[in-house]
Amino acid sequence: MNWIKITVNDIASYQAGALVKAFESKAKYDTSQENPLEVAIEHITLRIRSDVKSGGYAVDIDKSKIPAELKADAIALVVEFAKQRLMQKLSDDERTLANAARVRLDKIAEGKISPSLPDNPEPASASVQSNGGVALVRPARGTPQRSDYNGL
Repeated sequence: MNWIKITVNDIASYQAGALVKAFESKAKYDTSQENPLEVAIEHITLRIRSDVKSGGYAVDIDKSKIPAELKADAIALVVEFAKQRLMQKLSDDERTLANAARVRLDKIAEGKISPSLPDNPEPASASVQSNGGVALVRPARGTPQRSDYNGL
């Protein structure tokens, strides 16, 4: 599988088991609220998918999946996001990992790093941004004048 779904168990197994337990006890979400870690995972998943699309790459049709090679980056960003919600300070290592993850995602968004191809790609029509550019309209005859460009 080239694309995977990040779960709370992934967060717990990636040296952050204490964070998961803290959320279960300190965050005190009730049955009407979503699990804060699941919200963090969803938020980071959307960010990663957005960066992949920004780089011009295809994404998986399953909106909960990200490229498998970005699992560690996703977890680092989820830990950062979650710890802030618990009002806990990040360790230097956690901060370094989160910063490195952001740099990597920025490079993907710029098209400098190619993520793995999705297992089940989203249709191109869903991934392509519609044309929202500017069109220059000028008189049909003659040379364009400075006044033709007013307002641009």
